[in-house]
This record gives sequence, C-alpha cells and structure tokens, in this order.
Amino acid sequence: MITPDDTGNNFAETDGSEIKRDRSPIIKIVSIILAVAVTATLLVGFLVWRKRHEESVGVAQPQAQAKQAKPALPAKVQIYMDEAVRKGSEAIIGGTVHNISGESLTNLSVEIELSHRKDAGTEVRSLNVEPKELAPDQKGRYSLTLTGDYRSFKLLRIKTASDEIGFKAAPGAQRPAERAPEHRTIIVNRPAPSKQGEEFINTPDNPSKIP
Repeated sequence: MITPDDTGNNFAETDGSEIKRDRSPIIKIVSIILAVAVTATLLVGFLVWRKRHEESVGVAQPQAQAKQAKPALPAKVQIYMDEAVRKGSEAIIGGTVHNISGESLTNLSVEIELSHRKDAGTEVRSLNVEPKELAPDQKGRYSLTLTGDYRSFKLLRIKTASDEIGFKAAPGAQRPAERAPEHRTIIVNRPAPSKQGEEFINTPDNPSKIP
C-alpha cells in the first residue's frame, strides 16, 4: 500500500535525479570548451614563439655565412702603429703605411677605434695617409691629435677611395724616453778655521742655509 509520504519521497528523489542529469551535460560542455580554449592558447603561443625563433635564426645565419664566405683579402700594405705620445693635455697617435704591393695605391685612409677611459665607450676615426698616392715600396704617414680622455686605440681596417684592402699590422716607433729632471749641484764653501781651533759647519751653533 502506497502512502502519501511514500509518494512525496519518490517525487523528491525523481526530481533530484533529473536535475543531476540536466547539469551533467552542461558541466561536460563547459569543461570541453575550457580545455579547447587552453589548448588553443598554448598552440598560438607556441606558433608565435617558433616564428620569432625562425626569424632570429634566419637573420643570424646569413650574417654568419657571409662572414665565413668572405675570403681574406691579400695584404697590400704593412701598417706600423707608433706608441702614443703625450704632450701636455694632448696625445698624438699615428704610424707608417708601407706599400708592399706591385701597384700604386691612392687615397688611402686608416680607420682606428678609440676607447674612452670614463664610460668605456668607443668611436671610430678615419685618418688620411700622406702622400695621397703611394708607389710600390713607398711609405706614407697618418696621425691624429687627441684632446679627450682616451684609454686605448686599435686598428680596424685600411681603405682606398672605394674598396677595403688587406694589410699586415706591426709595432711602430716606441714612445720617446722622458727626460730626467735636471739636478742642480750645490757647492757649500767651508769656512776657514778660526784661530782658536777648527769649527764644523752645520752645527747647531753655526747653521748654513742652502739656497
């Protein structure tokens, strides 16, 4: 026999199970959408990273290949780099260019890199070689007077009016030796001895001043 209470209980159980069945597909759909969204985000991020990586590698490879493919230029000049000479607040750097090729070279210029002492920055200067035309086995000079605070310099390249040419670098003239300070010789005359006996100079009682 079914009582009213049993009927109410059966209705409640039936209603709860139907609600659970209704919610279950919604939860699954939401979970699937979230999973797809996360996967798509990761995939897009990976594709963007791979594209940037390929671009960076693509730029670096041609540069590396160009450096490797660039043949060494045959040396046409020998460059001698003199030691810098300090004159007061100025420093003079320079050297000699010797044409060791079998052809005349015109409008030569030497490029050097200067290093600053304070901020460790660098700058490039181009120095003309005089005379402008060097016959085979002829030598020319280049020089630069600096007034800033520089630490060092190095040779980068040498060029004609249109092309870069090969070179050999070698030490040049050494810095002239600094003159030793002049010394003055001071002669102190010894006073004649007195009648009462011999006296000594530079005693507390008879000091002598040196001019």
